[in-house]
Amino acid sequence: MSMLLLKNGEVYAPYPLGFRDILIGGDRIISVDSNIDVSSSISHVETIDASGCIVVPGLIDGHQHFIGGGGEGGFETRTPELQISMNFLNGVTTAIGLLGTDSLTRSLEDLYAKTKAFNTEGMTAFMLTGAYWYPSPSITGSVAKDILFCDPVIGVKLALSDTRGPYMDVADLARLASDVFVAALIANKPGIITVHTGIRPQALDLIMEVIKNPGIRPAMFVPTHINRKNPKLLDQVFELAKGGGMVDATCRKEVNANSENMSAADFAMLAREKGLLDHVTFSSDAGGSLPEWNGDHSRITGMGIGTPETLMFELRNLVQQKHLPLEEALLPLTSNPARNYGLEGRKGTIREEADADILVLESDGLEIRDVISRGRLVVRRGEVIKKGYFE
Repeated sequence: MSMLLLKNGEVYAPYPLGFRDILIGGDRIISVDSNIDVSSSISHVETIDASGCIVVPGLIDGHQHFIGGGGEGGFETRTPELQISMNFLNGVTTAIGLLGTDSLTRSLEDLYAKTKAFNTEGMTAFMLTGAYWYPSPSITGSVAKDILFCDPVIGVKLALSDTRGPYMDVADLARLASDVFVAALIANKPGIITVHTGIRPQALDLIMEVIKNPGIRPAMFVPTHINRKNPKLLDQVFELAKGGGMVDATCRKEVNANSENMSAADFAMLAREKGLLDHVTFSSDAGGSLPEWNGDHSRITGMGIGTPETLMFELRNLVQQKHLPLEEALLPLTSNPARNYGLEGRKGTIREEADADILVLESDGLEIRDVISRGRLVVRRGEVIKKGYFE
């Protein structure tokens, strides 16, 4: 069994533990203590000196387009698939893959294969069935059976209030939620419905209605792309969070002052003021298209692409610009998504028996120095040492 020993780092688990050593065996954390000496008892231990550095859990990104997304501007705008090194370099050790607008030229079967590949290559990866549309596309012919029989599938993707569709009513959404709920119970999975939230004025009306009558649990729904300067949407988002739901802010490196969007960091600070930071997650939309539209959203005028780099950008924004304590700034990227995706105690934390997903950060600028994924050193001194099969 390969072993690693991190020495002398200032550990945030994400709560502060002070200076600790961390012993890793295989893919798990064996011990977290003030001083671990294995020199006389165990051989073949690689020691990593984390003196002067901050040690935190690996990041969990709940919204990635593993096989690319988009295509709204023509075939040439289909974004490329992600490589595992992109995640490792940016501190992502666990990710959830999903389809985007395009479920016509891209398939859930392809997403399934990429999810399995990421796991084989050393990252922890799950996926969502479905796409924008309803009825939802599936692998087995049924969303419920996908959740039940396809190991990496933990929920379903859906779009609401978007100019690209779909169009469904309360009965449709309640039926989908019931299918997901029952399948998740049988499979012992989280059973979430990640909702791409568009810009139409209905916002989250359909979700709020289905929660009220027929009484679907708020925690099933995870609306994403909700960090917008839309008072109605924000009111609904915080109402959902107060009812126990998790809400997901999309990270961006640049948010224009005149934009309808706000930064994930600004959204997190709003949630914190309301005592709801524990119900916020951050995600990158990595691999997804970032279309620029004309005035009436009928035509694409430009296209960008999401990147996992934005996660650390927003974390540094919270700490360095918003002056939020690091242990709070880490929540939307570690313990909150771990709880949301049924990984509490295993991911998003540094403690004995947890998965050994760990970042070593430079203390002065919170830049990533080293990354450990499932017990294996994959980034050393800022250089990727574990790449994908074809990288």
